[in-house]
Amino acid sequence: MSEKAPARRHAIASGEARFGLADWGLTALVAVIWGASFLFIREGVDSFGAGLVPALRIGFGAAALGLLPAARRPVARADWPTIVVLGLIWMAVPFLLFSLAERTVPTAVAGMINGAVPLSSAAVAAIWQRRAPSALRTVALLTGAAGVTVIAVAAGHDSGGGDADGVGVAMLLVGVLCYGVSANVALPLQRRYGALALLVRVQLVALAASVPYGIVALRTATWSWTALACMVLLGALGTGLAYAASSVLVGRTDATRGTIGVFLTPIVATILGVFVRHEALPAGALFGALLVLVGAILTSRPEP
Repeated sequence: MSEKAPARRHAIASGEARFGLADWGLTALVAVIWGASFLFIREGVDSFGAGLVPALRIGFGAAALGLLPAARRPVARADWPTIVVLGLIWMAVPFLLFSLAERTVPTAVAGMINGAVPLSSAAVAAIWQRRAPSALRTVALLTGAAGVTVIAVAAGHDSGGGDADGVGVAMLLVGVLCYGVSANVALPLQRRYGALALLVRVQLVALAASVPYGIVALRTATWSWTALACMVLLGALGTGLAYAASSVLVGRTDATRGTIGVFLTPIVATILGVFVRHEALPAGALFGALLVLVGAILTSRPEP
């Protein structure tokens, strides 16, 4: 066991680590939880307002992770400036943008656009490392992005579009860019301290940043037990368990392949949008979903 660990770390560092059963299990877990998160966000926005949802989900997520001993590992004071930045770009800003966007964008479409996170992460990684991805990785990412685009265009056409939807889509794209940057910034820290120790501190920073506009949103919020339950699930699972699983996966692979579970979230989000919120299934969505699956499988392969 001790001999395999250094070999695994070397394979991760060189981009040669292959996806195993555990990696695919983590990917599926992230895909299901985050695919359902867009439904939870919409339920929360409808009752509590877009400004309060980020604070609630982060608060429940931090409470869930804080119960685990690994989350309480010490972190060097010198790394706190980076943690503060991550608290803003990894959670506080994109969580608010996604909540605001879902006031006008269907849950399925929000999940579909979120599927572009691996592409964003790969693009940032290429700039960060000053190294272009291999031909295989490029084809894989473009295939997955094409699938997300097909689904999003079809859904946007069926939902009627409009200026408000355009603003919402722009918010989602900025949020996706934030996720791509944060995946690369977080990678060295989570390998140094572990996923849970980093995440709980990032969540505390994000919670402090989210509370002010959450307080403002209280003036127009309406109470709902269903919405509260959705916030508990969104926080404990979506902002707690799934973030931890994704961070572990990134540490086991790399910043690009560790986010391929996001490629699969549009499928989950679309199914829930159709059967729970009764949103119309967009024409061409099945073809787009097939492209997404192909992109995810190709992206899981190690760099040559």
